[in-house]
Formats: sequence, C-alpha cells, structure tokens
Amino acid sequence: MNEMMRDKIIATVVIVGVVCLVFFTIIYPPRQREFSSLDSEYEKLEKRLNVAIESLKDFKRLQREYDSLITIRARIEIFLPEEKDIPNLLEDIARVGTQYGVEIMRFKPQTPVPQGFCTEIPISFNVRGDYHQLGRFLSEIGNLPRLLKVGKLQVSSHKKEGLENVTLQASFVVSAYIITK
Repeated sequence: MNEMMRDKIIATVVIVGVVCLVFFTIIYPPRQREFSSLDSEYEKLEKRLNVAIESLKDFKRLQREYDSLITIRARIEIFLPEEKDIPNLLEDIARVGTQYGVEIMRFKPQTPVPQGFCTEIPISFNVRGDYHQLGRFLSEIGNLPRLLKVGKLQVSSHKKEGLENVTLQASFVVSAYIITK
C-alpha cells in the first residue's frame, strides 16, 4: 500500500506539475500582458482624470472671475455706454441747468476723438448764471450716471444793467465717453 500511495502522490505531483507548466507557459503570459496593458491604461486614465479634476478646479475659479468681470462690465457700461447717446445726455444737462437756474445759451458737439478702448465725444457749452448756480450746475454734471469730464473752463463776469447780482458767463467742454468696439 505504501508503494501505491507513493505512485498516487507522484502521479498527483506530475499532474500538478504539468498543469502548472501549461498554465505558466501557455495561459499566464498572455494574461500577464493583458493585465500589464490594462494596468498601464488605468494609470493613463487616472492621470487624465487628475488633470481633468485640476482643470475643473481652474474652470470654477475662471467661471467666478468671468462672472465678476461680467458684473464689472455691466457697471462700466453705465459710465461708458457702447453707443453715442448724446441726445439723452444733452437732455440731462439741460434738465440740470433748469434745475439750478443756469441758462444754456449754446452747445455744440465736436468731432469724436478715439482713445484706445473708448472714444471721447466733446461738446462745448456756453452758459450763464450766478456763482452758486454755476457751481452747483457743474457739480451736478459730474454726478450724472455716466463718465463725463468738464474741461477748458473759462469764466467771465457779466453784469446786467439795473440788476445788483453779477452774472457769470462760462464756456467749457463736457467730454462724454463711449466704449469703442
């Protein structure tokens, strides 16, 4: 019985050896290559995923910056409209003049001057009023809801006969700005 047991053990060892030999020479190498290929592909995909995650973080930051810039642009467009809205501007200035008792004797739009991202649209004015009226008028022009610059201010006194108050005559240029596309 001992010999029979020994033959069975030898047969089992031989069979296991043959199965291992077949497995490691025929079956395992292609599976190992497939596993290595899948492992390599997994690493590449993992790197791409990490790049995508970083890009997403950057995208969220860029989206916040973009939204902020859109908000700022909307505010800037109030001060720097995209179109020549001169008739409305002249109406606003005339309303301010009436409000503060300043007589607008003459106004004349001048040639627009391109200045990089915006264009200056100068308008010359000749007005008449007393010192306080003129001061409040010019101050209120500066408070209108768009970017305006008052320049080339020249003031002279003008006394009407029969009146105690000295009237001032002023000439100046109001420059409005629009965004150049």
